[in-house]
Amino acid sequence: MHRLLTRWTRPLDTDGSAIFLAPLLIVVMAYLTGFFVDLGTGITKADGLDQSLSLAAAAASTQVSASEFYQSGLISLDQASSTNVAIAQLQSTMPKGTSLDGFPSVVVSGGAVCVRASEKIRMPFTLFPGISPEITYSSSSSAIARGSDTKTAPGC
Repeated sequence: MHRLLTRWTRPLDTDGSAIFLAPLLIVVMAYLTGFFVDLGTGITKADGLDQSLSLAAAAASTQVSASEFYQSGLISLDQASSTNVAIAQLQSTMPKGTSLDGFPSVVVSGGAVCVRASEKIRMPFTLFPGISPEITYSSSSSAIARGSDTKTAPGC
């Protein structure tokens, strides 16, 4: 009888009271999972644009102007062919599922080239209301033709 009375008179056990937190934890875990998937998507696609721009600038820096080289002996880049090669290289090396925001910019100055582009990155999980599911990432890359007297890239 003593054991029965002490069981009824002492406070209730707290075992099992965390079950009320389970729905809250599930919602928090879903938001965190979506956030980290979005973060990984953004970083991966931004890195892909950076690599594509580097390849495009390197390809454009090989387009030496033959007429200027033979006339003056200086190595400088041809504006038209550098632009065409840079854009073609950029479009062919862009990661799948990415889209450029506008037209890429190619600036040639002497023996240097600068390639700029922006892309829209669509996030698969944007779980917070009022936040756009797309972000815009801009980047640039430059290259200098080997043998030119140019020291810095134009505006990069």
